[in-house]
Amino acid sequence: MSIRRMEQSETYEILDLWMRSLTHGNSFIENNFWQKHYDIAKETYLNEKDNFVYTDDTGKIVGFISVDSANSIRGIFVDPNYENRGIGTALMNFVKDSYTLLHMNVYMKNRRTLEFAGYHGFLIDGAIRDPINGEIQYTMIWT
Repeated sequence: MSIRRMEQSETYEILDLWMRSLTHGNSFIENNFWQKHYDIAKETYLNEKDNFVYTDDTGKIVGFISVDSANSIRGIFVDPNYENRGIGTALMNFVKDSYTLLHMNVYMKNRRTLEFAGYHGFLIDGAIRDPINGEIQYTMIWT
């Protein structure tokens, strides 16, 4: 298992993982929301971002993390079939070793991710309403 920079040829594999991870972890969002916003996801998570993938022993991508130029984690995603194996923690530790300051937004209703972020030392420093789906997101910071 290893973590490395995403290759451009892996875009569709990453977007498939993104879709499966989000629909699994954010059941409070309407069913078709992520499908309707697929193009926004491509822009938000892939273009002009530092994307790092976690691969299993066969080379299959089972997780990824995306960090933008403002040091904001745009997302951390793990294949639902590989949850609770330390993949999210490995990805988070990888970027914490690479950056001195990180931000991230987490949906208020996503208790599991809030606990994960808190475990990794992120603190809530505000809240915003997602302009697309209306859900409240906590803004979080780590230094």
